Amino acid sequence: MVPDVDLMFDCMDRPVVNRTEYGPESTWPPPPLFRYCTTSQHFDIPFPDWSFWGWPETNLEHWDEEFGSIKQGSHATNWMKKWPHAYWKGNADVSSPVRTELLRCNHSRQWGAQIMRQNWVEEARAGYEQSKLANQCQHRYKIYAEGYAWSVSLKYIVSCGSLTLIIAPRYEDFLSRGLVPRLNYWPVSLSPDLCRSIKFAVDWGNANPSVAEAIGKRGQQFMENMSMDRVYEYMFHLIKEYSKLQDFKPSPPSSAQEVCMESLLCFADSKERDLLERSTASPSASLPCSLPPANMDIIKNWIQKKSRIISDVQQLENNEHV
Repeated sequence: MVPDVDLMFDCMDRPVVNRTEYGPESTWPPPPLFRYCTTSQHFDIPFPDWSFWGWPETNLEHWDEEFGSIKQGSHATNWMKKWPHAYWKGNADVSSPVRTELLRCNHSRQWGAQIMRQNWVEEARAGYEQSKLANQCQHRYKIYAEGYAWSVSLKYIVSCGSLTLIIAPRYEDFLSRGLVPRLNYWPVSLSPDLCRSIKFAVDWGNANPSVAEAIGKRGQQFMENMSMDRVYEYMFHLIKEYSKLQDFKPSPPSSAQEVCMESLLCFADSKERDLLERSTASPSASLPCSLPPANMDIIKNWIQKKSRIISDVQQLENNEHV
């Protein structure tokens, strides 16, 4: 049973509950604020973003359907026949220093990268036919670059089964914390030279094609395991654990308005209605997965392990450039 809760959800991109402003000797506890992403310097609580239920404005289906389409598209060309370059296509006009720097790397011979600026106005006019994600898995390497904050594009990029090159992420959503460098993706450094780091990753992958392909496939498998059932299980456990911290019984204020399926559908056009209806969830016939007790030692070791792997990759790069 999903418990009753009273929570705050911020739909803006960047986290705001800074860890430096809260502590046992100052202000405690921090306000529990849910949003789509967080960082290691913030207390904001990550929650699945809207695109799991589809994004009709950009022709994205709900997650299970979209993943299936991307996976099918990834099989159109086998690994050795895919373009041996790194590929990125997206919006560079989002106040993102990472994406601005990435534009400089658009040279397939010099940097092994094809960087394409997405023209959202033209794509919208064309119904996003040139942006179909299932048709963007023809390269051995796909680049993930954060935008103004985290980007919903991560799950779609990793789903391709190409070797995902993730550029020094600052933000994390609820699922990205489970990705492990050199197991599910390849870490790329933003400094001192992003283009050179991308080139190193591409050269390494082309020199070790079977290993690079295996990393890409494990990334795709990770995303396949992240089905909507798993998304709902995360939501269930998060809300359940959060409810245990409440020292009051939530009750709707007199001014509250109930939201139901029809109250959402009445504002939707035909395209939005079709997507919303197809993404409607029904009660599961099975119980949710079991959540083990919190263990900070495991979490700490997990974070340290990933940091060590990233440092090892950076050392490989440094040795190459000596």
